[in-house]
Amino acid sequence: MRFVFVSSVARRSLLPLASFALALLARPNPADACGCLSPPVVTEGDYAVNQSAEQIIFEVGESTVTAHVLIRYQGDPAQFAWIVPVPNQPQLDLSETLAFGLLESATRPSVDPSVDNVCPGAAYRCAYHDDPCYPGDSGDWGTGGGFVGPQFDAGQGGGEDPDGVDVLDMQVVGDYETVTFAASDAALAVQWLQDNGFVVNDTMTPYMQPYIDAGMVFVAAKLVAGAGLDAIKPLKMTYQGTTPMIPLQLTAVATEPHLTVTAYIYSKTYFYEPIDHPVTDIDPTRLTVDPSGRINYPMVLARTIDDAGRDAFVIEYAGSPPNGNPRPDDDPSGCCSSDSDICNLASNGQCECPASAFDMADCAEIPGLVEGAELLASLQADYFYATRLTTRLSAEEMTFDPAFQPAPNREPVIHTFSASRKVLEGCEADVLDTAAAGYVDAIEACSAVYCDHGTCVATEDGPGCACDAGYVARAFVDLDGKPSVTCVPSTPPVILDKDVDLPDPCAGVDCGPGASCVDLGGFAACACGGAFGAVAPGEANGPLVPTCKPITATAGSPGAEDFSAARAAIPVCFAEPPTCGTDGWLEPLAASELPANGVFCNGSMPDPEDLVPPPAPDPDSCDGPQTSGAGTSSTGSTGATGDTGAAGGSKVSSGCACRADGPASPWSLGLLVALWGRRRRRA
Repeated sequence: MRFVFVSSVARRSLLPLASFALALLARPNPADACGCLSPPVVTEGDYAVNQSAEQIIFEVGESTVTAHVLIRYQGDPAQFAWIVPVPNQPQLDLSETLAFGLLESATRPSVDPSVDNVCPGAAYRCAYHDDPCYPGDSGDWGTGGGFVGPQFDAGQGGGEDPDGVDVLDMQVVGDYETVTFAASDAALAVQWLQDNGFVVNDTMTPYMQPYIDAGMVFVAAKLVAGAGLDAIKPLKMTYQGTTPMIPLQLTAVATEPHLTVTAYIYSKTYFYEPIDHPVTDIDPTRLTVDPSGRINYPMVLARTIDDAGRDAFVIEYAGSPPNGNPRPDDDPSGCCSSDSDICNLASNGQCECPASAFDMADCAEIPGLVEGAELLASLQADYFYATRLTTRLSAEEMTFDPAFQPAPNREPVIHTFSASRKVLEGCEADVLDTAAAGYVDAIEACSAVYCDHGTCVATEDGPGCACDAGYVARAFVDLDGKPSVTCVPSTPPVILDKDVDLPDPCAGVDCGPGASCVDLGGFAACACGGAFGAVAPGEANGPLVPTCKPITATAGSPGAEDFSAARAAIPVCFAEPPTCGTDGWLEPLAASELPANGVFCNGSMPDPEDLVPPPAPDPDSCDGPQTSGAGTSSTGSTGATGDTGAAGGSKVSSGCACRADGPASPWSLGLLVALWGRRRRRA
């Protein structure tokens, strides 16, 4: 199973938008953007615009940067307004929405979940004589058991506006009405936009001014009259420069906690890295799957960024540009599948457009898929290096605009992670420290929660957050499409426009006994009492308001780590030794082979008679000519997970019906006496 990280920006209703299924894990995909989706003017009680992720594709040329900016939006098309600062006047065009999904699919880290049974198994294994009749034939007789461009002609438009706005260009691009302008004052710019039909809010003013002071210009877009939401496509902007940059400070106007920002950078010369911000790596020992099957990679990613100073990036991919061929799981129509090609095109279970004419019809079933694949194929032909850089930031951390530079010394990166959940399955009755086992059971779900400024706790309704002083609990939809909860400052970093009568997001909200609701920029948060933790809503499509529940256990960390790993240290009795039949006997595992959590109990010890090797078969009594072979002992083992097989490279005999009785060897009698004395002492 793999994760796919899809950008989204949600209105307060957070109704999921039907979207192209890019992963095995479904997620809502209401709207997304890089730049800023302006909070609309209050209309019918709807105010908040909430951005949860953004993606942008950069092409770095010799003197230009081309940025493909993903935009999606849910709400009234007439209220759509999108603003982004750029270094200078760009050339505008449309890009392809599904190119982002295909690129995501081709470069995403692979996270393969698995279950690791840490029951210690038996401390003995079966041993057998080599078969003198067929010494070359070995078989397993052990017990069985069970992963940003040149300056272009402005064309039509402007000149200096009397209101302090210099209009550089006005044009219709697809179904967008766009204006490129410079300004001397942010308040005048906001007023000018409002006067010209762009639905923007005065909240934008303090966040636009730093870009004005830096001499940058703005591109603003709205939909043409009568256009619907399906007319929204990514914008392609080419401008003079050599340094890709993301205007994150403007994004702080409307964002969910732990906003995921992903930059895909194409280059002919080198991989790329952030300028003046660290690069960090995921700690694979933190990755796991919670009891519900939720992989915790998104939460570990957020904690990793914070641990590295809250401004770091993770290079999730650095390699050759992908060809853009859709994978089978990129096809929601079901025309292609991982098991068969039900459209009978090439019969290989893959959509391979545009590389394969056989599968072109498959891809044509999905509007925009062929065009998206063709865009990535052209990027592959034009560039030699592709880098995927990702960070996660909350609004209070968006104090910088990340820029990226060539990294001549960077090596290729392709991440493949395992997310193992440790369990004690089948040996529950042999657990010696039931209190420790119960504690792990209680807090294990904290692996898929990241509280940041708080401690993850267990409650009667699942994992939650006990926030530090000065912080409150905020619910949001994480990258896997499921509701989550975290702790954010009780004072919002973005001060909303107070010149309008804003609706109260806390109206009708019940955070729980002794708790209070807090208005955080148009979204409800909860301040819980000391004995309570805030849990996320039960459904992603419901109101994203946490609820305070009594704490039953405390994890002692902000979460986002493998709490199931503690099970491997819980003492458990070794299992009963296996039965080896009349042809075999038991041998003890070497000390280095014994799992650390295994403890000898009475039931773990064998009957002394099972430790005595039976007589070796007599080769003279076998029918037909014999082939001589080494008479070494062969073993089959039962390990910590119950798996069986040969140990130490020795063979396990298939057995022979030709046997001769004989006395036990002096070595085996000595072993019998030693183990019998050990058993009596432990008993």
